[in-house]
Amino acid sequence: MTRFKHKKCPEQCKAPCISDGVQREFESGYGYRSVIGNIATHIAERIRLLESVTNLFTLLSNPSNVSLLTSQLLSAPAIWSIPTYGQSIVRVVNVFASASIRVIRRQEASDDSRLDATRRSLGLNDWTVAVVKGASVGAPRSRHVLVFAGLLQGFENQRRRGISTSLHAQIQDALITATNSSLRESAQRSNVTDQGLIFAVGLIFDTLATRRKTHLDHDLLLPTLTSAVFFSDDGLRQGYFLSPIDADIVEEAGQKFHWSIKSPSYRQLQSVTSSPLVASLGRLSRVAAFSVGQVKDTAVLTRLLQDSFEFSRSLSLQWRQNKLSEIDASEEMLFLSEETLRTPVPLLWRVLRISMFAIVVILSSCTGRLLSGDFQGEHDAAQMLKILRHLSFISFRLGTDTLSQYSFVYLTAIDALSQYPMHVEGFLADIRPAETGRIPQHPLDRSMDLYFLNAAEHFAFVLDTNTAKELLLPAASPYLSVNGDPRLIPMFEAAHSVMLAVLATPHNIELAACQVASYANLLFQVFPQLLSPRQFGLAIRQLVRLTSPPSKVSEQRPLLPSTLLEILHSRIESATPRLLVGSGTVDVDGNNAEPMSEQSALVHALIDSLPCLAVEALEDWLPTTARSIRLIKDPALRNAAKLRFWEVLSNGEMDVNRAAVCVTWWGTKGGRELLLYERDDTVSAPLMSGALNESSKL
Repeated sequence: MTRFKHKKCPEQCKAPCISDGVQREFESGYGYRSVIGNIATHIAERIRLLESVTNLFTLLSNPSNVSLLTSQLLSAPAIWSIPTYGQSIVRVVNVFASASIRVIRRQEASDDSRLDATRRSLGLNDWTVAVVKGASVGAPRSRHVLVFAGLLQGFENQRRRGISTSLHAQIQDALITATNSSLRESAQRSNVTDQGLIFAVGLIFDTLATRRKTHLDHDLLLPTLTSAVFFSDDGLRQGYFLSPIDADIVEEAGQKFHWSIKSPSYRQLQSVTSSPLVASLGRLSRVAAFSVGQVKDTAVLTRLLQDSFEFSRSLSLQWRQNKLSEIDASEEMLFLSEETLRTPVPLLWRVLRISMFAIVVILSSCTGRLLSGDFQGEHDAAQMLKILRHLSFISFRLGTDTLSQYSFVYLTAIDALSQYPMHVEGFLADIRPAETGRIPQHPLDRSMDLYFLNAAEHFAFVLDTNTAKELLLPAASPYLSVNGDPRLIPMFEAAHSVMLAVLATPHNIELAACQVASYANLLFQVFPQLLSPRQFGLAIRQLVRLTSPPSKVSEQRPLLPSTLLEILHSRIESATPRLLVGSGTVDVDGNNAEPMSEQSALVHALIDSLPCLAVEALEDWLPTTARSIRLIKDPALRNAAKLRFWEVLSNGEMDVNRAAVCVTWWGTKGGRELLLYERDDTVSAPLMSGALNESSKL
């Protein structure tokens, strides 16, 4: 076998060259170029040979051969062929990461007396310099980034042991320089090359110092990253992997739908999830978020929001085009086969979940620029809310209360848009339900309605009365009574919140005066079937507050508070004493809710409304409330109502004037006796003129 020498290798060099390493690794004895050339047809063979190249990297002791091996590895057509490019990116990075780890460990063991003293090998610094020199020969700059990322990953894995500080810094600087150069050459590069560049930057980004991160050309990096991740075939493909699912979902016996794991759409979904960009979407979203804060050209930020909107809109449209979107989350067990629920559906929702998380992380960084004035406040805040609307079919399934960044983006955008009432009206008109006055059958439409109602609750106070009457109330009215359908409970609660927000707005006086009575009647109709005791109590308290002084509604309808409480009191007398289903469990705030019957819940609603009454009305309703507590049959529930009544009287919920009325009633007008001893001294039997009451101290 002819001994291969690098052209710069002197004749007297005794170090083992590439063919020596190849002979140890392969029985065929092919030279280095043959090793790379053989990485061709089968993936398994390619993986095996790449592993052998990794071993070869650690065996070579001639730096020129290490450089040549690196340059040939980065330019071999068989490795960088389009069909397997994604896998090649990861494997090539792993080659350099694994090789650097082995070199570090070999160097640490070099002082071991058991090693052959005659065996010579390159030190870590010399080996690293040789690899970097080889990367700079002939290969595209984006592949240089892969080499630098692999080396840095290996160094970080070993906590940078053995590598000089200056050389480590030079490699980081080289990575930044190669990345910026590759970005500037983007007009000549394809999306395939972008995939490798973006993957490498995301892989090593968290290990870079903040100073070096800022040296990246973020005005070029951000649009390249979002395009590669959300729109390219190597990323999320603009959501177009969703619509083909419909053709592969077939109905089985028993009226259940089946999505086979052997179907083309499922294999396509697996391909999406195994893509290096999608697999590292969490890291890449953090890179994008950092870039948002560093971008100098605000047009790039505007384009980012537009791209995010187009992606979220496409994702929503593609979701609508498959049968899974027609099945409510609560009904999946009824309509989907066991295999579908076990494998394909969880994988699908995993992709959708990480897609939404990536968008939300990016928007979270955008809100910082929004607050600093780098965006057009009214337009871009509305754009953010529209993006979240298109993702609502994902967020409502996961539960938005558990996503702090989602809540931050949502509430910040609402606050920013609220500064422009005219634009609020336009935004709500754009996202209003397609058909007002009816409940849509499609789950996606219902999630859009829920998003509208949630947003409308926040914007109710900035809308004029006519807009609220024509836009908000018709959208909420179909959901105010949902006949016990559990799928509609979130919309039902949101609709009632919208009604209360509209009625509570100070400039909607005339509208509130017209709507309060009918809405209160509706509340009594849906309790306790649809409203929890807590929700019912809050609604009644709010209505009493809205109709009592100093509210201007009380000037037009002064008897409304007493009328509401009279209806409430009449219901107490006829309400069932049985415990409500679900009472005594954990409430929406995570606290242990007290067990309640319908009767005790009505009494608690009456008690909670007392601080909202006018002083004159309070004097009348204090004894009535105490007598209502006596109607509760269950001793435990009755004692709980007494305790709550005492809390309202004594813990500061009353203002000064009302508290004075309560003190007088409690001390000198029989309140204490009426509540604690159930003795009503205010109601006496007929007596002769001048007769003394039994409780008289005389």
